[in-house]
Amino acid sequence: MFLVALLVFVMFGLLNNSAAAQFDNGEQAQIYPVVRTPYPELIYTPEACQEGSDKICFGDYYKVLPKTSYVNKVIVPDTIVIHTDDQSGKTPEKWFSTTTWNGLAGRDSGGRSVHFGVGLDGIGQFLTMYEGGVIQCRGAGRNLDSHSVQIEMGGRSYNTMLNGKASPAMVRSIEIITAQTVDLVLVLMETYDIPIENVIGHYEVEGSGKTDPGDIYLEQYFLPLLKKKLGN
Repeated sequence: MFLVALLVFVMFGLLNNSAAAQFDNGEQAQIYPVVRTPYPELIYTPEACQEGSDKICFGDYYKVLPKTSYVNKVIVPDTIVIHTDDQSGKTPEKWFSTTTWNGLAGRDSGGRSVHFGVGLDGIGQFLTMYEGGVIQCRGAGRNLDSHSVQIEMGGRSYNTMLNGKASPAMVRSIEIITAQTVDLVLVLMETYDIPIENVIGHYEVEGSGKTDPGDIYLEQYFLPLLKKKLGN
């Protein structure tokens, strides 16, 4: 019995050392992978844009939300609204765009929508978009929904990134998601001729009572990064 116990103890130690070495050598790659494919669940199977049509696919995957979640009307956007989807701050390593899709599909019997979800698993396009317009979403209120493209970033409390209250894991997740969102916004600005002055946060929507994605974050981190990339 003593020999068996000793053998188990040695094997356990070897496994722990191996795991620690792997973690130390590739911490970022192990914990914060940017997977540019959809989360592997059947309901998130990508849908191809029709060839030869004027439909546009901007994301890493395309999966339309239920019909009850959007207005079946094509609008011409002149504004981009940035949201966060309020996923748990305790698990920032799991801030996935597919979780955003699932939350919207099940919310209010499928009565809410945005055009994109951005997470550690990439960019998901949730509504049909065209060269000259987009399907109207239900994300920020009827007045703004009628002339905007809207993006939901995974997570919450993005202001904490700048006030020192975010964990290292949360900071890294926000950085990854922000980088993808900024690139997406640049493409949308060019495609629909939207000026940077019309890139706003959900908190700026009059009467919304919302705080996402965070005023400090948007004004001191997101927009400066967007302006820098726009200048380049």
